[in-house]
This record gives sequence, C-alpha cells and structure tokens, in this order.
Amino acid sequence: MKPIEEQLTSMSAKIDLDSVSKKLFFKDFTKKILFCFIYQVNSLRSLSTELQTNEVCKYLSLKYTPFSTLKDGFNRFDSVHYKSIFENLVKNIPLFKVSYLEEMGIFKVIDGTLFPTLLHMSWTEYRRNKNAFKLHVSFELNRMIPTEFWRGTGNSCERSMFLKMIQSGITYIADKGYFSFDLVQKVIQIKAFFILRVKENILFEKQKKLEIGLNMPVCFKNVSDSIGVFKNDPNQNKLRLIQFQVWESYFMIATNRFDLSTLNIIILYAYRWQIELFFKYLKRTLHGIHLLNHSENGVEIQFYLMMTLAVLQLNFKQTCQAVQNIVPFFQDFHQASKQIQAFGGTSPSDWIQKNAKPLYVFWKISKNWLLVLKNSLTKTIDNQLVIMFSTA
Repeated sequence: MKPIEEQLTSMSAKIDLDSVSKKLFFKDFTKKILFCFIYQVNSLRSLSTELQTNEVCKYLSLKYTPFSTLKDGFNRFDSVHYKSIFENLVKNIPLFKVSYLEEMGIFKVIDGTLFPTLLHMSWTEYRRNKNAFKLHVSFELNRMIPTEFWRGTGNSCERSMFLKMIQSGITYIADKGYFSFDLVQKVIQIKAFFILRVKENILFEKQKKLEIGLNMPVCFKNVSDSIGVFKNDPNQNKLRLIQFQVWESYFMIATNRFDLSTLNIIILYAYRWQIELFFKYLKRTLHGIHLLNHSENGVEIQFYLMMTLAVLQLNFKQTCQAVQNIVPFFQDFHQASKQIQAFGGTSPSDWIQKNAKPLYVFWKISKNWLLVLKNSLTKTIDNQLVIMFSTA
C-alpha cells in the first residue's frame, strides 16, 4: 500500500468531504476491496462476512461493513479516481526493467479479452443469448506490467481501441486481427512503431532482400527478411516483412522497425504471449472472472484496483529481491540460442523457455507467492519472510 498511500489519503480527504453518508469512506472502501483480492474472496457478501468474523481483518483495522454498504461504494465512488491512482502508480513505481528490451526501445503489447456477464447487463452486449464485455489492455514488456486499459462491449472494435492507446516513439506488438492499412498509416503518422502479424494470403512486393545475419535457432525454418510494399496498400508505405515457419505453422510479421535484427523481431513477436499470461492471471489467479458489481462504473473500479494490486505485488517482490541482492541478468537472444543448441535444445518451447527464464524469476507472481502473502498479513516482515517473497 505504501506507494499509493499518500495519494489515497489526499484523495480521500477531498472525496469524503462531499460525501452525504458517513458510513463508508473512500480510503477505507479501497483497502477493503484490495483485501478482497489478496485474500481471494469471490463476492461482496463473502467479503462482508470476512470483515465481521476474520481475525486478520481485525488485525488490519478493517472494520465490519454490511454487504449493502459495500455494494453502494461501487456506485458512490467514480472510477476516474481509481484510474488516477493506477496511472500515477504506473508512472512513478520503481521496477526492474528487461535490459535488452530497454536498449531497443519501449515495447507494448495490445490485445483484448472477453469477460462473460449476465443477460440483464445491457451495456455488455455480445451475442443474442450471451453477454460479455471486452477488456482492451496495453501491456508494457520492458517492466512486464499493464499500463492502460479500455472497457468496451463484447463486440467493441479492437483496432479502434488500439488507436486510442498509441503514443509516439513506442513500438506496439499485436496479432493479425489488428492489421489494416489504415491502422498502419495512422501509426506511422503518429511516429510510433509496430510489429504486427499479417495474414498469409496478403500480397507483398519485395524491393530489397535483407541478410538474416547471425545463424538462426534451428527451430525456426525457412526464414526470410525483406523490404517492400503491400500491393493493396493505398499509401504504399515501405515496410519490412519477416517470414518464417515453426513446425507446421507459418508466420508473416510486418514492421516499420528497420534497425532491429531478424531474430529480435521474431522473439519480440513471440513475447506477445506475455499479455495472454496476464489475462490468465486476472481471470483465474485474482478471480477477475467473478464480478463484484454489475454496473459499468463498478466493473471499471474492480479492474483498476486489480491492476493496481498487480503492480504493487510486483514492486513488493522486486523490493525483497533487491534487499537480497538478487538482480536480473540477461543474455541477448543470439547468445542464449547458441547455448540452447549446444545442449541439444531444438524445439521452440526449449528456446522460448530458456530466454524467458529470468522473466519468471523476477516478474512472475505465482500462486505460491500469493499464498505466502495471504498467510503473512498479520506477521512482521523479517529476513525469513523477505527470502520467501524473493524466491516463491
């Protein structure tokens, strides 16, 4: 809580001053919902019961609040307040950075995921007999954290949300559903960069063949790299197209990053999978699949607080690692691939796991780590706990 404590206290003083009811206060409500996620409580009724009967809540000075009052908090407090807390945290929090990515620029993955909802939640339209809303997320690879999200209906347009998020100088990575010539043109106009998968039947006119450079890992077959234009592109933007095969799957990656090696482009696209792991963490580990409130404002509060908690947890883990002098060490992609092949690793999974191993150590919040956190809420932090938080 420490990184957001000052802002939370300041905002609470202003928000609670205008509150008609004195039964629930902004800071108190926020802490109780964060406790709900940390303690893995799946509903407001269960949270109310925990606040009334759990000794941990008494230790943390979280007093009993009726279900109806907790429910009212999601309507009384505007989600814009939680957006401000999250954005300020993302901007100022000190986190480890993936050094080899930092040398190449800032990289963000864009993707969306569906959350099923009840039929009476009309603002979440999706299909005739099924409702859902879509969470469109921007995930920074350099620090491995979410930096922004937009909530849309289940049918909301991925490309439109992409354009709301892009900023000059940043390289965006996305799957082939995002590619369009109009989107590419707008990204170029904003002076941003992209690494996008394109469909295999797209027509590309090669103007210059590029050298692959260092030997590629054996798991990547039929690799080619060239500069040219897409024949159907009305703007005829000069782009780079990398093509390769992994087992029976064929990939075509378009980019306007002409300065990176072929291997760097391929692995940066492979790192798109980090956002899928984050979605799994939101839905299954933090139980985001269970909505605490069914209003638009309430859903936004829930996800701003869940993402705030994710960043706070990562900061706490890395702070403990720094105390233990455990700091990230990376090889570049080419060095790692040589080692893997020397030991007989030839599959894509061998290659990715070897490269991604430091990511798991420093940026993964595992279920075991969360269990340690849950069971330590009433304990004083000592050296033994610091070690557990560093290695779990």
